[in-house]
Order: sequence, then structure tokens, then C-alpha cells
Amino acid sequence: MTRLARAGRATVAVVSGLAVVGVLGATAAVGDQWVGRWTGATQAALDAGTREVPVEPAELPAVCPPPVRLPDGADVGDEQFDAAPVRTRTTLGAAVAGATELPGLTALDGSGEESLTEGTGAAVASGPVDGVRVLRAQPSAVDPLRASAAVASLTTAGDLRGLAAASCATPSTSHWLVGGSSEVGASALLAVQNPSPRPASVALEVFGPSGRVAVGGQSAFTVAPGEQVVTRLDSLAPEQRRLAVHVRATGARVTTSLQSQGIDGLVPAGTDLVEAGAAPTTTLAVSGVLSRGEATDDDHAATMWLLAPDEPGTADVRVYGPDGRVTLRGAEEVPLAAGDVVGVPLGGLEPGAYTVVVDADVPVVGAARFAVPGALGEDAVVEGTPFDVAWSAGRAVGAPDEPASGQVALPGGADGATLVLAGVPADRGADDAPDGEVVATVRGLGEDGAVAAEREVTVPVGGTVELPAADVGAVTAVTVDTEATGDASLAWSVRLTAADAADTADALVATLDPTPTVVAPGSVAVRRIDAW
Repeated sequence: MTRLARAGRATVAVVSGLAVVGVLGATAAVGDQWVGRWTGATQAALDAGTREVPVEPAELPAVCPPPVRLPDGADVGDEQFDAAPVRTRTTLGAAVAGATELPGLTALDGSGEESLTEGTGAAVASGPVDGVRVLRAQPSAVDPLRASAAVASLTTAGDLRGLAAASCATPSTSHWLVGGSSEVGASALLAVQNPSPRPASVALEVFGPSGRVAVGGQSAFTVAPGEQVVTRLDSLAPEQRRLAVHVRATGARVTTSLQSQGIDGLVPAGTDLVEAGAAPTTTLAVSGVLSRGEATDDDHAATMWLLAPDEPGTADVRVYGPDGRVTLRGAEEVPLAAGDVVGVPLGGLEPGAYTVVVDADVPVVGAARFAVPGALGEDAVVEGTPFDVAWSAGRAVGAPDEPASGQVALPGGADGATLVLAGVPADRGADDAPDGEVVATVRGLGEDGAVAAEREVTVPVGGTVELPAADVGAVTAVTVDTEATGDASLAWSVRLTAADAADTADALVATLDPTPTVVAPGSVAVRRIDAW
């Protein structure tokens, strides 16, 4: 794989006076030998300039969402209308390069560790799972860490019919999830995981189409170390056509995911895993939105959901497709009321894959969904057209003057995977005509972790292109690298597809977002300054 620049370094300014006591007290965490370097003759050198202090990067866990499951009480016990006529199969894929030691997969509490298989280019793992798994990798202070893991749950018939997939996430103290519904016929299961050895105090904010939803004392709970808490949002905040959730944690970092599932009468309406997206920002992008040419008033047409959590404003929604920028009538200036989850229809687009970019004058979060039709099996006792849905979280737009690097692990179970890449122009005004190109280096990792093939893909600025993962021999993962262009950045994702029980090709769908390459600092620069 391409080696990125050597790990960067952080700088710590040691303030003279009382603040020095706090800094020196903190040295107990790194040992007496380091403290000794501050004494004697070396103190004079420190007073004169800056000292480099080596540090060991901390382990980076990536927690995978739990396998999808029926909500409690969903099965009425009538064999003729069995809610789960087929078994859900959940698989995991992982690939890691640049770690100091062989990475492993564990349970949420750290038990049952299984090492990845050491390959020629990356350590890899693939296989079925029946619970929450955590990818644990130790970054190097020299080489960039390219780590990714993802899970996919495939259900070909029944109420859970769908392909639900998500990339495994790094723990954080704040998560924003946009997607799902709590109306009649829909369920939304919010999972919060705590992989740390300390308890986490969690608080939820729930938003709907009419603003913040009052959820009372049930919005606060504790997640024990190595445990998971699942909350039914359709019980906590019922009758919300559009949902957004802010998860805040103190005491320990957590991860979150949202299982969205729906039924239209007795016909499956899709299942997916909603990932946390970017924190509130004035610019975000969603790649891989699929249009089948639906009319603007089609309930199954793609839709963008936006939330301005704190203050009202306006947003411009711009769409970039296979043939360049598309004018979306009515989306040039979308009003945003504070706390309201707003739906922006994306119908009326020609068939193809699109990227949606939102520019707002206030911080927003968002996500997009699309649906694909399928067919019921020959033994089905109901009539109608089942649909599956895919959610894609809004991500921050990369800086056009910086290189970008990311990867997606490919879980088994899907029939195919397709990369969707878009060149997001830095200048997106109505009078700015997108021009130029972004060159993306795409590599596919084979079953043994080695690079199976490499291809340079030219992505037009203001356009979206697709590349089957099989074209680069990708079995366990794909990696994408771009150089800085100065006038555009790259947004990309991977679309997974599978057949349903009626053998309808590509009737089940999901999307996976990339995880960024991590460049861990190998040292900190410490200097003394006089603050008074």
C-alpha cells in the first residue's frame, strides 16, 4: 500500500508558575525516567528551547453494530404470517495495515480475543458473527494505520427483509444519528455500546419533524463497562415520521447505531443500520444516493433529511450525478426551523448514482435515504411490492488543499459491491461551473490481504462515477487515496447489493462509509514559556 507521510507530532507548551505543578504531576503517567530528563543539565536545554518527548499511540478500538433483530413483540405467533420465516445471517469483514502488532477481534468486554490472519499486505478477518465485536488495533508511530471493519446482516424474506450494513466506529463522547421513523409500522432500535473499563453516563436528545421530542427521565441512563443498552425509540418517542438523535456520553466514550425497520401493512418496507454522521457543520456531503428515475411525488424516491439543532437558518442542496451538476428545483434555499427534522425530496432525477452536498448558514446534521423494489417469494401469503432502504450519513467535506486517504472493509454475504466516487467542487455557487478532475487511486485487497489490483480513477469535479469493487479484485477491503487538487475534494462510499428470496438481483441494498487513515503522533514537543 502507499505509505503516507511520517506521523506528525503534537506540541505542548509548559507554562511557568503554578501550571508547572500540574504538568510535572502528570509525568507520573509516563514514568520516573522521563521526569529525570527534566532535571540537571538537561533543564538548561529545555529552558532554551523545545524537548522532543516520545509517546506511544493509544489503541484504537472500532466497535461494530449488533446484528439486526426483530423488536420484542413483533412476531404474533401465527405461522402463516411468520415475521421471521428465514434466518438472518450476519457477517463481519476487517482489514488492518500499519499496526505495531497483530490486531484482534474481541467481545465488547474485551473477552474472547481472536487474532486477525496476518496477510502479505494487511491483516484480515471474515466470517459470521452473532454479537457485538470490537476490532482492536495498535497504531504505529511510524506508519499510517489503515484499519476498517464492517458488518452486514442479510435477511431475504419476512419483516426484517433487507440488507443492513454499517462500518464499525471509533468511540466518542458525542454522536449524531439522522434516520428512521417511529410511526405505526416502523421500529427504531438505538444501540449504545461502551467498550471501555469505566461506566458511561448517557443522555439522549430526540428530534422530530416538529422539533425536540420530550422523552422525560428515560433519556438518561448508564452503560456499564463492556455492556450495551438498546432503546426502542418507537416507544420513547412515538409517531415521529422523521427521527434524529444526539447521544452524549460522560465518563467514557461510547459508540452508537440505529436499526431502522418498516412494514407497509404486511409487506416489508426495508431494514438498515443508521450510522452516526458528522457533528453539526455548515457543509456536509452524502455520496452513493441511488435514483431509479422516480417522480418527485413518489414516496419511494430518495430523500435528504436535515436538522439544524440550535438555530433557524437556510440550506442550499446541490446534487452531482453521472452527467454533472443537476438543478434540484425547490432545493436552492431550504428553510430550516431550529430543532425540526426537514425532508428534502430528491425525486425527478434520472437513473443513476448521485452525491448530495449541503451548504447551510447554520450548523446542520443530515442523512439521505433511497429505496429499491423487489418481489415476494412464490410462497408468500400477502400481495404487494416489498422495498429495501439504504441510509447514508452526512459527512464533513474534505479540504481541497489536503490529500485524503480512507478504506472500507467488505463483509461477506452481499452479492456485489460498488464504489461511488464524487468530485466535490470547492466553489459551489450558482454561477460557479464545476471544472477539472480528481484522480483517485483505488486498490482492492484480496482474500490474503495483499493488493489484488490498483486503478487510477478520474473523477470529474461536480460529477459522480461508479466502479465495481470486483474490477480491482477487492474481496476483503478497498482503499482510496487522492492528492490535493486545491479546487475539489473527494467524497465516496461503497454500495452493497444482494438478491432477495425471489432471486431478484440487487433487490437488497446498503451503503458503507469509509474510515479515515490515522496518522498517530510519535512524539510531543514540550517547551517552557512565561505566561506572566
